[in-house]
Amino acid sequence: MLRSLLRPSSIALRAIPSSRHLIFRHATTDASTAAAVKPNIKLLAEIRKTIEGVSMMKAKEALIKTNNDLDKALEWVREDEAASGTKKAEKLKDRQALEGLVGVVVGEVGEHGNRGAIVEVNCETDFVSRNDLFKSLVSQIASTALFVVDGSAPAPASQVGLAHEVPLAELLQAPILPDPASASASDSAPQDFATVQESITKLIAKLGENISLRRCAVVNIPENQRGLVLTGGATHGGDKHAYTGKMGALSVLTLVSKKSGSTKVTPSTEVTTLSRQLTRHLIASPSITIHQEDCKIPLEVSNGGHAPPEEVDAWLDERVLMRQQFVFGGGKVEQVIAKIAKDEGLRIKVVDALRWERGEGMVKAEAVDFAEEVRRQIENK
Repeated sequence: MLRSLLRPSSIALRAIPSSRHLIFRHATTDASTAAAVKPNIKLLAEIRKTIEGVSMMKAKEALIKTNNDLDKALEWVREDEAASGTKKAEKLKDRQALEGLVGVVVGEVGEHGNRGAIVEVNCETDFVSRNDLFKSLVSQIASTALFVVDGSAPAPASQVGLAHEVPLAELLQAPILPDPASASASDSAPQDFATVQESITKLIAKLGENISLRRCAVVNIPENQRGLVLTGGATHGGDKHAYTGKMGALSVLTLVSKKSGSTKVTPSTEVTTLSRQLTRHLIASPSITIHQEDCKIPLEVSNGGHAPPEEVDAWLDERVLMRQQFVFGGGKVEQVIAKIAKDEGLRIKVVDALRWERGEGMVKAEAVDFAEEVRRQIENK
């Protein structure tokens, strides 16, 4: 009798399944649900091609959640990147970013010349500055500044020259343009029309470092400009990227025909080569700068004030000053310019130049103690 009471009945075992069996059945049900939607291999490749830098796991998750709907999956990835990027950016915003790159983009020469843009974008480590995604972002921002920022807006009264810094808030809210160095920039594939700020935030999520736009300048071509403005741009130390480097420069020349004030100026190969040489020389010689007292032409001696062309040229001759120690191309700058100007029948003036180096003028903050640094690293994971 006692043995029969202690022995579990087969009926009881069948009626009350163990917790282990319940857990197993629950897990099996979830696995079968997940297995019901298998990520399409071709769609995985399409997502990773469309949204550069997205991980394989994130692409798979997007396809599973959207039942292999490509458009919905792309939208899900972008929303996920934006959400995680915002959260990550908030955590990293107080971390100092002293590294980074300078981006320089110059436009095609048109009727009145060409514009140029230069930007500095900072990150925390040199390792991230060499990342292709970061380099692409920097050149995208420079390209956006060239075409979107209103360089024709009046410069501050204290501003000298034709290149002036622009408000960052305007650039951050502009829709970012494709990377001019990318072969796919001209493709008909749909682009992700995010703003510059949104693009920075997304890259923070991908690379895990604080990234910030520090400064931007655009060459301004005045409406009353007589002749042609030729802007040259160059970068150095960019790890084989055409538009970015640790240093960047812009040079601005004005070209006026000696034949007549109304003669249209078309820069020759020699003149455009001069512009590039001058810009590269500025990068190679950090102690040398082109400067002037004032390149702004007052109304009474400008085209808008109906001044004679000779008076405008005389005014410029008095105010555009170049140091005598400038040497490049086998001779002093003014000598080289004078020779090319004579050969081309032009008046050539260097009216502005900018040379930027990433991180210049920034002071590294005092390092926190080791325990504090470990705590911050854990919190930012």
